[in-house]
Amino acid sequence: MSQTSLQNRAVDVTFRLLSQAFGPDGEDTVTLSGLRVHAEVTQARFPTAESATVRVEGMTPDVMNRLSMATPDPTRQSASELLLTAPDTAGGTALIFQGGITLAYVDYTSAPDVAFVAQAFSTVLPNAMPASPTGYKGAVSAQQALGGIAAKAGLTLRYHGPGLVLHDPYFHGSPGQQLSQCLDTVPLCAGLGRGDLSVWPAVFTGQIAASGAEACTASASSAQAVSVSAETGLIGYPAWSAGGLALRMLFNPRISFNSLIALHSRYQPAGWGQQSGPVPVGLWTATQVRHTLQTETPHGAWFTDLVAQPCRTVAA
Repeated sequence: MSQTSLQNRAVDVTFRLLSQAFGPDGEDTVTLSGLRVHAEVTQARFPTAESATVRVEGMTPDVMNRLSMATPDPTRQSASELLLTAPDTAGGTALIFQGGITLAYVDYTSAPDVAFVAQAFSTVLPNAMPASPTGYKGAVSAQQALGGIAAKAGLTLRYHGPGLVLHDPYFHGSPGQQLSQCLDTVPLCAGLGRGDLSVWPAVFTGQIAASGAEACTASASSAQAVSVSAETGLIGYPAWSAGGLALRMLFNPRISFNSLIALHSRYQPAGWGQQSGPVPVGLWTATQVRHTLQTETPHGAWFTDLVAQPCRTVAA
């Protein structure tokens, strides 16, 4: 792994709360920059979806007190939201987490290094907000039904699935409950986070072929995949795990649940994925992703860990 220049490792933490939480002018948002932050973000298939735990040092006592929650009750704190942003590989800023807060408190155990700790999940707000039922008479596409549910949760639908048709569907409850009901009726899988509801064929992440490889649609190719190699940040060697292939690399915000990975390594399991040229290139789909980020900390973590299944290209 080669590094030719220093990188700006910073995590901005934004809290959005109910009216006038931060002053008489009605500000409901506070963004914290340049502080010591330890953030862990995990991403997986819905309904697990995305979660984050963040520990921030250097905040003022009044801000910590205003952000603290007496009890972790999502139904009462449904407007409390946590956002995390960090530099991306192109020199811009990437949103790495957005979700509803379930736990927020001041940790005095390491005083005088007092820290504020918050925990949040991307499914909290969709599960807590009220919504009208979603129903259709006759035949309707799964994409249209999911788009209607996503809109009620304030999400943008990213549909990559086939043209499935539902007949007289009816879904009730919160948007999160409606989404679960809909996905129970169709062979689709979903990821929910950062303002998007992303949907793919279930075979893409959930069905393993007899060879041990995970079936991918024919459109899956190395050109669409995120390249992972020693030159792009791979740390050490890939390893086998109970869930498939496990690896660690430098933080890459482009990698999330169900991302297609083009792994360039001689040490991936023989016979898994596609191989060409002197260095094997395997296509893998990420089933679990964890970003671990530390700022203003000597030798702090700045990693992306993932577990992936091998991808075997099949006809669409």
